[in-house]
Amino acid sequence: MNIKIKEDFTAAWEKFFPGAELPIACYYSNELNNADFPDAPKPNAKGYTCIFSQLAPVRKGRARAFNMENLGCFGSYVPLGFVTTVSEDVKHYVCNIERVKKSYKQFESMYVHRPPRQATGKYLVFKRWDTLEETDNPEVVFFFGNPDVITGLHGLANFDTMTPYNVAAPFGTGCDSIVGFSMQELEAQEPRAVLGPLDPLVRIYFKPNISTFSAPWPKFLSMLDNMEDSFLATESWEKVKGRIKKA
Repeated sequence: MNIKIKEDFTAAWEKFFPGAELPIACYYSNELNNADFPDAPKPNAKGYTCIFSQLAPVRKGRARAFNMENLGCFGSYVPLGFVTTVSEDVKHYVCNIERVKKSYKQFESMYVHRPPRQATGKYLVFKRWDTLEETDNPEVVFFFGNPDVITGLHGLANFDTMTPYNVAAPFGTGCDSIVGFSMQELEAQEPRAVLGPLDPLVRIYFKPNISTFSAPWPKFLSMLDNMEDSFLATESWEKVKGRIKKA
């Protein structure tokens, strides 16, 4: 990774989104790159541990790496790229326990429209932005933020585009919203950002006013390039900045 990109974004983020939480970058790798590989969590009362719980240390600055050996939720294997076939257990859980899809047929159809993407490395590495090093190669950058932060990111993602549809809000798991869909967008001619998490069951792991915004690396770079010349430099955004800082 070019460290100048890291420094430029850090400065711009503090300037235009003062006090807002730094994003997390993730990528596939065959090396841990100074990220810890934690033990698999013990199942909770529901029988699984959500990826958002496992990312809590990353949000505090402690890099982590995951694969099927230590992911706490079997439902994350397909969205995070470690298997490409949806198991009967996942179908049963989604349709009959969580009840977020009406039937197996409708659930399976989602993956016709969004074919599972195979992980390109042994690990999926997660690092908070300020902990990135030259050896890291970010593929996706995702944010946690309140409506003001998400609005600013949404505006940036659409600032230099020819259509108004450059932020997608597809239905999927929480881990789809931060990783799966954005990794898929890397293959698009004009990669879109992704809003989430819109999985109703994952909302219990979030404060009511917090959402995620995930950008594939090319989209992230274009957003960074446009920050100084966009609405972020207007008097109107100055008022929003004040609210972000207070929050």
